[in-house]
Amino acid sequence: MDACYAIRMVDQLDMKKIIPIIVIAAFLLGAYFRIWQINRVPISLFGDELDVGLQANSILTTGKDYLGTSFPVLFHSFAEYRLPMQLYMDVPFIKLFGLNETGVRGPAVLMGFLTILAFYLLVKELVGKKLGIIASLFMTFSPWHFNFSREANDAGILLPFIIFGTYLFLKGLKNYKYLILSAILFSLSIYSYAVSSLFVPLFVLGLLIIFRREVFSYGIKKLMLVALITILFLGPYLLWTVKGKTIRRISDISVAPAAEIVARVENERVFEHGILGRLFYNKATVITSLVFSNYMQSFSSNFLFAQGDPNPRGSIDEFGEMYHFDFFLVLIGVVLIVLAATSKPSKKLNWIFPLWLILAPIPSSLTQGGGTHASRLILMLPPLIFFSAAGFDFLTKLKRPLVRNIIVILVALVMVFEVSRFMNRYFVVWPNETWRQWQYGFKETLQYVKGIDGSYNRVYLNSTHEPMLQRFLFWYGYDMKLFQKQFERDTFSDNIAPSFNGFKLGSKYYFGDIKKPVENLGEHGDLIVASAVKDVTNPEIFNTGKLNLIFTSRGPDGTPIFYVYTKN
Repeated sequence: MDACYAIRMVDQLDMKKIIPIIVIAAFLLGAYFRIWQINRVPISLFGDELDVGLQANSILTTGKDYLGTSFPVLFHSFAEYRLPMQLYMDVPFIKLFGLNETGVRGPAVLMGFLTILAFYLLVKELVGKKLGIIASLFMTFSPWHFNFSREANDAGILLPFIIFGTYLFLKGLKNYKYLILSAILFSLSIYSYAVSSLFVPLFVLGLLIIFRREVFSYGIKKLMLVALITILFLGPYLLWTVKGKTIRRISDISVAPAAEIVARVENERVFEHGILGRLFYNKATVITSLVFSNYMQSFSSNFLFAQGDPNPRGSIDEFGEMYHFDFFLVLIGVVLIVLAATSKPSKKLNWIFPLWLILAPIPSSLTQGGGTHASRLILMLPPLIFFSAAGFDFLTKLKRPLVRNIIVILVALVMVFEVSRFMNRYFVVWPNETWRQWQYGFKETLQYVKGIDGSYNRVYLNSTHEPMLQRFLFWYGYDMKLFQKQFERDTFSDNIAPSFNGFKLGSKYYFGDIKKPVENLGEHGDLIVASAVKDVTNPEIFNTGKLNLIFTSRGPDGTPIFYVYTKN
């Protein structure tokens, strides 16, 4: 009786005044959490994030990427070529905040907010204002989106281009100028993240098929202008594709190495040597099986709602990419949208998110581990959030007031609990659990070394734990003009110095592999940074009197990461 009485009392309140206050408060709270401790959570800048900041700083200070190409279309990093969008966006943030976590992650935060705005406009255009507010609120607190809007990952940069592009395409069905803007944004998305290079052509083709009458009503001349503008914006990318630069990374992460595919074919033909063996067991069937497995895995409840990406940088432990309650809401939303799309008369707009969701996993399915790779599957997020929001909206429209209020209040309480638990785990537990995966320890070590290296002749830095040069340049704030003059190569040479294999920068800094016993490296007046995992596995050597330990960097749990020492 008490519960029913409370629910009736809530029903009698002026909800038209209360709900807007709750919604505004929720958005403000979500905005606060997206900015709060951005310099501390995630716990450290990962290698790819460091590369973003380093390239942006190089453009800012030299007008070139750090390997010397002036204002490139593709940035040449130490390990690969990188798409330019995030790197150029980072330049003003590095200028404003400096070469640090805030400067590097700033664009991701900004684009996260723009994603929420774009999603509201798109859903409002498709369905209406109420569902637009619900969907954008769900996006604000989405674990998937929250995570990638706080790290310098291309996945977080991509979404606003795709969502705004879709919104402007729909506006363009009635006003031609928006169609041009849509084509520009879809083209720019190609420069943001590699998955867009396959998704966007397929998605735009699907949109053109669905809305062919509206689009072709503009006539061939206007459509040719849109095509010409698209080609102009994509021209530099297409040129680099012809040169083979844009597909090099894709070939590196393809669904399986060529040798593995051949081995699987040979293994499967062991018991079938004839024509049927060649027909059923060949490269095409193996690749198709792997791609299909990845595709289906991306829709698994385990990935989406239970455990998420097995890489702890891609999801938070004990959470999937979405909340547990999203499972039921998504199911309701999918049923509602499918029924609406297949009913007669059917509204074409209802086909957009089903089409989006069907196409979104395809690019990632072509890569190794693509079935659970949260970053490459980021384009699944908007349609899934839309379906979840549609499911919740359906619950708020149940006809029996008492039943409706009970269900909505219970679901809302579960949501608050789940979001609160996620935030606690994200800010308190997750950073301390995943410090190894975020390569924690370089900042503290290198900033300490920078403060004292003026007193030393040479500095030896371990580069087998993780590549040290990139981290050295970043945390030193190294003069990139000087680096471009000094840098020759980063490949290891044997005995570049006694008891040291690697390479050097100038005459002072050596990067590479310390040969054991470590006591043989260096002379008095040299500073050595050794890995606790690779080099100094027994810290008792610092008690022999041969070495002078001056600094130890440690993980949050006290585990030694690097030892900084000299020779006595």
